[in-house]
Amino acid sequence: MTVKTRLQRIIKVLRKFHAIHFVSLMIFLGLSAWARPAEAIKFWAVTGAIEDVDMYRRLADQFEKESGIRVEVTSLAWGNFKTKYFAAMAAGIPPDVGLTNLGGPFDYGSVGGLLSINQDFGAEGDALIKEFNPKLMGALKIGERVYGVPGELTTLILYYRKDIYAKLGLNPPKTWSELNRQIGLLEGQGRQFYLGFTQGAQWALSLYTSPFGKRSMRIEGGVPRVDWDDPDYQKGVLQAMRMWYLHDSPGKDLGGRAIGMFAEDDPGKSIALMADISQNEAQIRSTHPEINGKWGMAPWPTADGGKPAHVTGGTAYVIFRGTKNPKAAFAWLKFLNRLDVQQSMILDHLQRGTNSNFYMSPLASLWAPENAEFLNSKPLQPSKELIEVLRSVVNNMETFPAVFGSAEQDRAEANVLDGMASTIQGLLNDAAGSLNLTRAELIRSWGRGEHLDVRDNVEAKIAAKLKSDYSKIAGPAEAALKVEMDRYETRFGDIVKNLNKYERASNALTYAKAFILFLVIAGVGAVIGVPKLRKNYRSYLFVGVPILLALVFVYVPAIVALYLSFTEYHPVLPLASAKFKGVGNYTDLASSGDLFGSLKRTALYAVATLPIGILLALLFAYQLSGKIRGSRLWRFLYFSPIVTSVVSISLIFTQLFLGSRQGWLNTLFMNLGWIKDPIQFLNSESTFLPCVMILAIWHGLAFTIMVFLAGFQQVPRELDEAASVDGASKARRFWKVSVPSIRPQVFFISVLGLIGSFQVFETIYMLSNKSGDAIARFGPGDSGMTVVPLLYHYGFETFEMGKASALAYVLFAIILILTAIQTRIYRKGDRA
Repeated sequence: MTVKTRLQRIIKVLRKFHAIHFVSLMIFLGLSAWARPAEAIKFWAVTGAIEDVDMYRRLADQFEKESGIRVEVTSLAWGNFKTKYFAAMAAGIPPDVGLTNLGGPFDYGSVGGLLSINQDFGAEGDALIKEFNPKLMGALKIGERVYGVPGELTTLILYYRKDIYAKLGLNPPKTWSELNRQIGLLEGQGRQFYLGFTQGAQWALSLYTSPFGKRSMRIEGGVPRVDWDDPDYQKGVLQAMRMWYLHDSPGKDLGGRAIGMFAEDDPGKSIALMADISQNEAQIRSTHPEINGKWGMAPWPTADGGKPAHVTGGTAYVIFRGTKNPKAAFAWLKFLNRLDVQQSMILDHLQRGTNSNFYMSPLASLWAPENAEFLNSKPLQPSKELIEVLRSVVNNMETFPAVFGSAEQDRAEANVLDGMASTIQGLLNDAAGSLNLTRAELIRSWGRGEHLDVRDNVEAKIAAKLKSDYSKIAGPAEAALKVEMDRYETRFGDIVKNLNKYERASNALTYAKAFILFLVIAGVGAVIGVPKLRKNYRSYLFVGVPILLALVFVYVPAIVALYLSFTEYHPVLPLASAKFKGVGNYTDLASSGDLFGSLKRTALYAVATLPIGILLALLFAYQLSGKIRGSRLWRFLYFSPIVTSVVSISLIFTQLFLGSRQGWLNTLFMNLGWIKDPIQFLNSESTFLPCVMILAIWHGLAFTIMVFLAGFQQVPRELDEAASVDGASKARRFWKVSVPSIRPQVFFISVLGLIGSFQVFETIYMLSNKSGDAIARFGPGDSGMTVVPLLYHYGFETFEMGKASALAYVLFAIILILTAIQTRIYRKGDRA
């Protein structure tokens, strides 16, 4: 039997084998499709706990047994859920039902991404809405359309040590003045006050301003208004400043560490009064049983001369317009908000060991007297005190309608508040320094009734600064809100009402895909039709695949992005809705202070990190290139950052720069006696970007050292030996012989380093805590807002995709010009 015959038999057997498997696969897929339930929906849940995902999956199993509808549960992290929801909507593959934050119904509903509970589901939708307190529905509505229903609620309550309060003869505070006085008394004894949930959060200012009937932004007579200039509003903000920055707090976002300090009895370490989320109650009981009976809870106090108000945080359920099964999605929503299911959620949350917490249901019927039997049941007895506190506040919890364009104005107010944090720290430093005290000692002296004139002077300066800063931004903010409101009606109102028409219309991407298809057909036709080309078809096949991939994934997106840079476009809406505006986006960037501010920060970052990084890498690489003891160990230490992700490194540096006594650097500096008070490394506008630079220099050293080390090892040793014989010192040999010899490597690193400096993003994103907090900014006062974070802000926070595309091309042009200049300088040096 010839070799050719054997090969033919083998091919025949393989073909038969493949055919059998292909038929088997088709049968399996057909049976799988037949065996699936008639209806299935996707449910995405924003959560920070894996136990929540397990709970929803158990509920999904129960729902499937009752209805025959399968629910696929996917979890999303709090840090980037909004980006993922919008990306899924833009791609046309959103989930059927989503659990999002309370701002989600407005964000997604305003661009036609959601179904209206009341208008798309008729009487059933109206009946579901009536299950909730009408006060909770404000943020979930746009006009008369309700785009979601509340999920889990959370609010701020007081946790206090009963034993310490009893010794001082105190009762839980009922008013702000009592709260301020009690915090002072505790601090006078060396104990601390901790504010967790809402600390420094601009969105939570309503807790302090709504008691006086004021809100940051509102609609009055169809016209947007801001209350920033109102004395009552500023009175509320001043109280927020007291709570956030004028007390001896152990730090911010301490989580479980704050609970551990709450269990402490030592006055120097003890938190005797803590304001935090209601979910902490079960965690305190389960993690510190030794203090059970020694602590209690109370509702947030009422403002003097104001009405009761309680901050309302939490989640909301929404149904996306892209759902293929709206009836099934609504059935799942109704199921989740059934009384018995809500009760099972409460029980589930209380059975999680050290991660237990009390699920605060938004259902009005759950808090009604008719449900007293459940709330008084045995499993809930350990949380009886918390239930009574929540019963007393639930009817006062309220959300407010959002205002179009509020995102940018929220950012402006948040920057004012960040600036106030730095101002207050400076005022405290000056006051403490004049009395030869630390900040903590000064605050404790106020609690003992000492230096009260200094305190009053500090508060007066804070009030004056607030009035000045708000007066500067109130007028422009109100004008900008009016423009945005009018723009939404004229620009997006018609699009949202006629989405189906725009989705069917052709767009730039349609034409781009048609052009690519034409090129492919023309290319294939040319190869088939031209004999000279046909004989080399294999070569064209190998070359054609990467060219096609480059066209689809590089050139088409780049061309579409260039087109979008001349349009006004929201990424969730159909591409056909993009409105051409010429060079408007580029002129807007040029006239905006944001672009030049970000370029200034980027230039500062590049000037600081690139020379220092190159210099350090040259020195370390030169040392490693010589004969040193333990060279392998040193190389391992220097190269280890290259295999470590930016995310993990950033988490370590976050603890290193923590702005409290628990921060690693602060602990070291205070123990050495170099500083008296903790430095707010990541919470100060003046120190945030330098912290990012330090991380970037350290993390980039490994790759740079590796490149320079390879270069030094190629330098002939004869050159160094000859210079040594001529009497040149080691330093002179380094600068005059070794460094000039690796000029190509230095050029390579300088080009890559400059490009990387203009593209810096991950370290800023992580150190600003945007991975864990969806509403965090790029550093205090946006002090880390370099060019790429600004691009991210335009594209994925304000959803001005046209402006983001324009900025991307501006960045491309800047990098191209700078690289060309570097190349020219390098070549000029070669010719010299």
